[in-house]
Amino acid sequence: MQFLKFLSFAGALVTYAGVASAADAVMAPEPEPVEYVRVCDAYGAGFFYIPGTETCLQISGYVWYQVGATSDDGLTDTPNYNGFDPDGWNKGVRARVNFDARSETEWGTLRSYIRFQADWNGVGDGEVTAHQAWLSLGGFRAGYSESAWSDTVVGEVGTFGSHSDNAMSFGDQRRAIMQYNFERNGFFGVLSLEDDALAGEGYVPDVVAVLGYAAGWGGVWGRVGYTESFDGSAYVLPVPIGAGVNSGGFAGSLGLQLNVPNMEGSSLRLIGYYADGDHTYGTLHGPAAAAFATVNGGNGNSEWSILASYGHQFTDTISASIGYQYFSDFYFGGTDVKTGLNGHAAELSLVWVPVTDFEVRSELQYDKIETLDGTVSGYLRFTRSF
Repeated sequence: MQFLKFLSFAGALVTYAGVASAADAVMAPEPEPVEYVRVCDAYGAGFFYIPGTETCLQISGYVWYQVGATSDDGLTDTPNYNGFDPDGWNKGVRARVNFDARSETEWGTLRSYIRFQADWNGVGDGEVTAHQAWLSLGGFRAGYSESAWSDTVVGEVGTFGSHSDNAMSFGDQRRAIMQYNFERNGFFGVLSLEDDALAGEGYVPDVVAVLGYAAGWGGVWGRVGYTESFDGSAYVLPVPIGAGVNSGGFAGSLGLQLNVPNMEGSSLRLIGYYADGDHTYGTLHGPAAAAFATVNGGNGNSEWSILASYGHQFTDTISASIGYQYFSDFYFGGTDVKTGLNGHAAELSLVWVPVTDFEVRSELQYDKIETLDGTVSGYLRFTRSF
């Protein structure tokens, strides 16, 4: 009997100890679920989902360093490739970062794009600027970006000039734009309203229209540009007094690209340009055009120009291109009056990609305008992209 009482007492102690132990135990909180970054393959390589959203983001860019030189003697009557100083080696650095965000809606792809860029040329630190910033929904696009005169966004075959990074004189410029673009069954087109910085009638924008067709064999395209702010009256000597005045400025361009069969990455490009004055559409801003603008003022437009370029992909890592451009009858700066001066330019580029995302590029250019000294200029550039 005493033994049974002892067992009962022992059992009660064990039960009490278990309850006390359970009451004193510290319960660790459950860890919050971690949402890891997911790869977004809907728009190509490099995109990932922003955590907690269905928006895909890509961060890309590059850094390059180059060393260049020019043969000119620094006189104002000498074309100068890329603005090189003639007194020695010209060094430059560029840093660029792109942010590209996209998501799908019932109205099409919703996209925003921001590019920050800084350039250093040996004087102080390079200032960071918003090189591009724009948004788009379906075919609608608005913001600050390349003019449709030089970059059609859709139909990539119709963008820029020659095969080189310099691309020769093709009217390169950036504008605040509002445009509609489409691309279907190989056909592409753009209608772009472009800011003219309140020149002329401040409520009237410049207009660019592009239409083209792209296929496996290459592509063909045409574009027209109109600026209402140009009147051809910004006369400078020796322009004759009383010369005629235009109402607005017009330019047109036709281009053709032929891809070489069984040689991926190799192609021939032919592009023709016409401008009725020295306004914002034409061949302005290229090396030869910029050189003439430095001497003559204005934008450096010629009435006619023809550009021919061939790029060849020798191997997966080595390519080269050669280009030539002729300019017929440059205008006096800011006018519709012709100087009677012609010009031409030639270029050679060599590209080597020894490892993925690292490029070694060398470009050489010769520019000559009648009555002015010619110049040979070029650079060696190293680029790391990501």
